[in-house]
Amino acid sequence: MTTSDRASGTTGLPLAGIRVLDFTHAAAGPYATMFLADLGAEVIKVEKPRRGDGARYMGAPMLGPLESDYFVAINRGKRDVTLDLRSERGQEAARRLAENCDIVLQNFRPGVMDRLGLGFDDLSARRPGIIYGSISAFGTEGPWRDRPANDIILQSVSGLMGVTGEVGGGPVRMGTPVSDYSAGLFCLVGVLAALHARDEHPEGQHIKISMIDASVALLANYIPAVVGKGHQIPRLGRGHAQIVPYQALECSDGSFIMIGAFTNGFWRSLCVAIGREEWIDDERFATNAARVQNRDVLIPALAEIIRTRTREEWQDTLDVADVPNSPVLELHETLELEQVKVNGTVQWVGEGDSAVPTARNPVRSAAWPDGAPSSPPRLGEHSVEILRELGGFSEDDIGVLIAEGITDTPMTRATRG
Repeated sequence: MTTSDRASGTTGLPLAGIRVLDFTHAAAGPYATMFLADLGAEVIKVEKPRRGDGARYMGAPMLGPLESDYFVAINRGKRDVTLDLRSERGQEAARRLAENCDIVLQNFRPGVMDRLGLGFDDLSARRPGIIYGSISAFGTEGPWRDRPANDIILQSVSGLMGVTGEVGGGPVRMGTPVSDYSAGLFCLVGVLAALHARDEHPEGQHIKISMIDASVALLANYIPAVVGKGHQIPRLGRGHAQIVPYQALECSDGSFIMIGAFTNGFWRSLCVAIGREEWIDDERFATNAARVQNRDVLIPALAEIIRTRTREEWQDTLDVADVPNSPVLELHETLELEQVKVNGTVQWVGEGDSAVPTARNPVRSAAWPDGAPSSPPRLGEHSVEILRELGGFSEDDIGVLIAEGITDTPMTRATRG
């Protein structure tokens, strides 16, 4: 697919005409650049020759040995070029590509890109006005600046695991890489804000996101109590530290129903629905603060009532009473919901044998059409055309880069065995 072909597929999308040079790897950065591609930007993923992004080996192979299910999930809609950034030739090639891009994203440890001559100062000198996004684990200053880290490290150190787990039990990792993805989404917000403001900032902008800041931001509702009042947030399993009742309870058939009576109005409706109108005027339960204080009395009593009927029966009852509730589902059950199908939450990308199901971009607007992203790229799939179109390299120059191992393509790797 050439640049013109790519552009024709993004006509009408809000970021059509924007080009992104993507040095990101693993999850946080690629998650951000995938959404830029979804919104119409041309995203050029830069990977190391022969091996590529380590995410290609996370999970199980899907499209081939270099396309794992993890990788294909967060790299749709991108073009791919391989460059050995340890070599001077590879670094210079990357700088030449950056000269023709609007945005650069990277998530190496602080200082790495500067040492390679690919930091913000280097690239903004070659491409004035460039928007440069950096994702790091802990930030660019401080004692933890250079520590290696990944999602599970950030979940553990940020407090996310500390507030997650059963009553009296140990901390539990969330089942999705929430520290990675939140950092990617905050980076996306920053980059889009910089793009909006670039007329006022023609000098360019360097957007910096740390995963620990992003993870702590997800705990925003607890910060005032912890910092302002010295509270400690307990692990409450299926419950909530600040709202009662707001948790999953077991039904007579062994399944669970989530009840979210998060206002006094919903609480009163719940009392009527379960036949406990007397609880409405009970001073122990009259306000959320009282219910939180008396959770040890209220929750066991409520749990006993919920265990008397099946989940389907309780859903019907609570729906009629307009009390927020839902079944607690496994992921495969969620993906079979009629609502999920109507929303088109799962999107197939690519064609034929290379088509893969991915989570669709949740951003929808009547102002632009749905995009039709291409399959996640093979390693080095577009190396030759990108170097020729954006770097200005001749066929002979590209031949030299291939011969020296500075770049490669699927064909050259196959030829070499």
